Amino acid sequence: MLPLKPFYLIRHGQSTANVRHITAGGLFDCHLTELGRQQPQALAPFLKDHMLPRPSRIYHSTMIRAHDTAKFLNEGLGLEMTPDFDLREHDMGAWDGLPWNDVLLQLKSGTPPPGGESTEKFADRIMRTLKKILITSEIEKPPMIVAHGGLFHAIGFMYEYAMSEIQNCHLHYFEPVPQQALFPWHVWQFDIEGDKLVRKPAPFNVMADTERRTAS
Repeated sequence: MLPLKPFYLIRHGQSTANVRHITAGGLFDCHLTELGRQQPQALAPFLKDHMLPRPSRIYHSTMIRAHDTAKFLNEGLGLEMTPDFDLREHDMGAWDGLPWNDVLLQLKSGTPPPGGESTEKFADRIMRTLKKILITSEIEKPPMIVAHGGLFHAIGFMYEYAMSEIQNCHLHYFEPVPQQALFPWHVWQFDIEGDKLVRKPAPFNVMADTERRTAS
């Protein structure tokens, strides 16, 4: 499992594949839409003064949609950026370009993508990559990871913890809570509300919060 250290995780902005509702896995590159470029640019001005603790470095998937999102976000932070090929999305093999809703049904049934990665293999890759990043990070200066929605689900898969659908360019902060045996993080999400960046519990914290109250 992962080292119990904090980290930021954000999905890329809206992509052309998102708009077309087609499958875009870890070897299917696509660009951000105009909205997808606006989303990180709207968030960037809030990051320097509203992110506590302040991130130490940005790690990002090498896919265009994640790289460009990271570049726009970094305009508000000015951090060193480190690309990592292993942060790419779930490799969907022959399913790339197919309607996402059809592919999602296959994934939920446990069917592996032909020529791609099984859910288990994808989750193992993501966990190994995150572990590599977190081992070298400082608790007071967590890394910021810019990647894909699949990373959230890979983490959830390894911990047997369901996460809701992750919106484009929605910043999350994973705060370690060692006493939670089920899922040892409290996950916060950040929303722009007027001239403020507001931190609130992510919707999928319900199970962890219930476990915490039961144990107290």
